[in-house]
Amino acid sequence: MFDKGPLMPFFNNRSMDDWLKSFEQFVNKGMSQFEQYAEQMSFEVDTEETTEDYRVYANLKEYNPEDIQIEVLNQGLQIKAQREEIRTMKNKRTGHFQERKAMKRTERFVQLPFMFRNEDVKAQYTNGILTIAVNKNGGEVVNPTVPIEVTNENSGKGGKGKGQRE
Repeated sequence: MFDKGPLMPFFNNRSMDDWLKSFEQFVNKGMSQFEQYAEQMSFEVDTEETTEDYRVYANLKEYNPEDIQIEVLNQGLQIKAQREEIRTMKNKRTGHFQERKAMKRTERFVQLPFMFRNEDVKAQYTNGILTIAVNKNGGEVVNPTVPIEVTNENSGKGGKGKGQRE
């Protein structure tokens, strides 16, 4: 098939099956690296529906409650987290320390299967997990931001912790 022509050197001593296997491995490795990169840029979200509400659980352990913002948008929730990261590195040659500041930002949009108002949304941050409960009674959206209540497991349910926003 490839005895003559411009592709002859490319398929030299290799069967088409070997070439396709190599190509498949190349694509799979690229996809796996992309998935790892995408996971670093985002955060885990899990959802649960009960008879009274729809719950969203977001793993935001790398962020403090004051770094997180929730907005009600188009029948869904936009969860944003942003914090400043400072890295200190030592120059091996000179022994001097250098600080680098960077802004780490991530966000996710969670579409909900029903209409709701801002007043129907309650958010709570406990030990790095943001729990958002949306009551299923529907309505018109008025205020697009949602306050986050901060609790610690030791203080019990409903306790207020540091960094609470109202």
